[in-house]
Amino acid sequence: MKNTLPFIVPVEETGRKPVRREVFDHSVDLYDDGKYLDAFHCLLDYLNDGFRAKYGNKQGSEFHIPHGSIVVHIRIDGDMLRIEADFLNLPAKGRVAMLRQVADLNGNKLLLAEFHKEGDRLKMRYVTPLAQSHPHKIYGVLQNICYVGDRYDDEFCSKFGATRCYEPQVTPYPAEIVNQVYEGIQALGKTAMEALDAYNAARSYGYSWNVLDTVFYQIAYFASPQGQFANDLEKAIDDMDAERPLEERVYKGMDYLKKLLSLPKEDLAADLYFADKLVSNRRSASLQQVQEVFKDVYEEAAAAIQSGDFERSAVRLSFIFYETFFYNDLPEDIRAILTQAVKASGGMPVEEASHVLYDAMDNIMEGDLTLSVFPDLGMGDAAAQQMMQQATAAAAAMQQKVMEKMANGDIAELQQKMTEAMTRGDMQEYMRLAGELQQKMMSNFFN
Repeated sequence: MKNTLPFIVPVEETGRKPVRREVFDHSVDLYDDGKYLDAFHCLLDYLNDGFRAKYGNKQGSEFHIPHGSIVVHIRIDGDMLRIEADFLNLPAKGRVAMLRQVADLNGNKLLLAEFHKEGDRLKMRYVTPLAQSHPHKIYGVLQNICYVGDRYDDEFCSKFGATRCYEPQVTPYPAEIVNQVYEGIQALGKTAMEALDAYNAARSYGYSWNVLDTVFYQIAYFASPQGQFANDLEKAIDDMDAERPLEERVYKGMDYLKKLLSLPKEDLAADLYFADKLVSNRRSASLQQVQEVFKDVYEEAAAAIQSGDFERSAVRLSFIFYETFFYNDLPEDIRAILTQAVKASGGMPVEEASHVLYDAMDNIMEGDLTLSVFPDLGMGDAAAQQMMQQATAAAAAMQQKVMEKMANGDIAELQQKMTEAMTRGDMQEYMRLAGELQQKMMSNFFN
């Protein structure tokens, strides 16, 4: 792969709300002070500012908040907190088979809440004393209920003929946004398929796995799909980590990508809409947590750049950045750095992209959350290109300096073994060698 995958502007680039960690921390402080009701109100404000007034009563004791295709009912009854969400109406036929799967969800997917059957209606319910409603716990309960409800309702309606308790209130994407998403999927998917065919022909399934997973994460990033589209995409991502041979996982993922590319625009549009969400399914990540996620790839990318293997570093860095977007709600400054990096590096030659992506990761690992080292994408093309050249030259100079300190046969041999492990898709051996290489790098650097 000579160039990185293209960058596609996300639908929610300006609409995604920043993580306001200070509001959550204040909720915890209120709880610790024994102000349990105020703490819960503050937690709702953290989850989605404005929802408390929009969906609650004047007393602040009852709330009916939509989350995708379900509605979460919250009632504060004296000193008790009651949380309930209607899931689905049971079908006239096939309800026994559906109830078996609901029992499985009850034991394996729902954590503290439980399913209850009331007539033909299934509900998820959790009740706790207000004095035991620590914000961390209630956040987890609400997130879990919302995830299970919004994730499995489409599947059960399609599979068993169940019906929704409520029609979701949604706003379809405008036609121009649907076109943007459709064209983005086509451009990204076709570019990826060309790279995948080349990697598979060389039996470089480790590279194929990274590129394919990156594509799935990137589609989720820019399209923000809902409904069955989101469910199928999530399943494709889960299948990439299934316990089966790497080659088989790659070809299964490619089958899904081909199917997605063949879908008519109208079919995609059915699951492209805006909907109110009580709580994000993503983890609220701190700088330290992001640094922990990046740690291994940071070392891998450094080793790859130092050995001149820019393709490997660009592939791995792109993968981890889009994976981080998929699983985490990020502080605004970290999100801005990653967004700037994937924008600047999209469609670039892998050598230039490696430096841009590595600079972004290096800043985050060092705790420097400024944007000053990255080209301003809003500038004129000439100015942006000049800054890019300067950044690339500086990174190359740093690389050369480190290479001079590291030039020995042991390191060259390790780097060759890492390349071979990556090519054959042996990630366990690759990670072992990466750790050994990092130790040698640090030893040579400080001696």
